[in-house]
Amino acid sequence: MKYIGARVASPKLELRRLLREGGDYDDVYMRAGFLLRKLVTAHLFEDGNKRTAWVTTRDFLRDHDAEPAESDVDVPTVLRRIRRYDVDEVAEWLRTGALDEDRLQP
Repeated sequence: MKYIGARVASPKLELRRLLREGGDYDDVYMRAGFLLRKLVTAHLFEDGNKRTAWVTTRDFLRDHDAEPAESDVDVPTVLRRIRRYDVDEVAEWLRTGALDEDRLQP
């Protein structure tokens, strides 16, 4: 496995820290953008980080009476390339569906 350190470190402690940091944002989409980007890039789990991040973010938005916007952009592609975007851009994608697709290219 590529990220075997996740087995040794405590994912629960890291997740709590990330959630506290996300509390710095007032807007629900900014919090969701932060959550999505951080969960994907933090590699808290040995497998399924992108899937877990997407489901968690989608559920977070629904819990706050919001939804990810419809988009022509393929979600798995965005998740694979999410490091190319900052939290503001990810939040805007979740809010409006708009994203600079040029940066999705390999």
